[in-house]
Amino acid sequence: MAAAFSFHSGTPTDIPALVAIENRLFDDSDGRLTARNFRYHLQAQNFLLVATAHQQGLEQIAGYLLLLIYRKSARLYSIGVLPECQNQGIASALLGQAIAHTQTLGRKKMVLEVKVANQAAIALYQRLGFYAKKVVIGYYYDGTDALRMEKIF
Repeated sequence: MAAAFSFHSGTPTDIPALVAIENRLFDDSDGRLTARNFRYHLQAQNFLLVATAHQQGLEQIAGYLLLLIYRKSARLYSIGVLPECQNQGIASALLGQAIAHTQTLGRKKMVLEVKVANQAAIALYQRLGFYAKKVVIGYYYDGTDALRMEKIF
């Protein structure tokens, strides 16, 4: 039986679980977020959305999305879903809420960078209306390239 999920704005009490997700999913070359980074983004009034899985009477933070809010646009800074919770629509739901939030704020576009080798993520972004803008050579700490994508509203 698949777990049910709920979403809430991130809070300081979520930070340990979010750091644990970062440490499971990303390595140093990805620019892993730390507790200090998450605290900063909460204070900066960026959009941190947390997904909680509800299964068999237990709750577990299953994923998150961090959206940076700028004057005319928003930038998907990071998104992560625990491996055991992937392929259940969490990332799509997080992104859908981030897109709606961006539009509600009156921003004209959303941008993101993704590793060029991450075809699953690229396909997800394309399904949600993002298009490839350009390849950014050596974007990541380890020198790998990123695909910059954007969605215009």
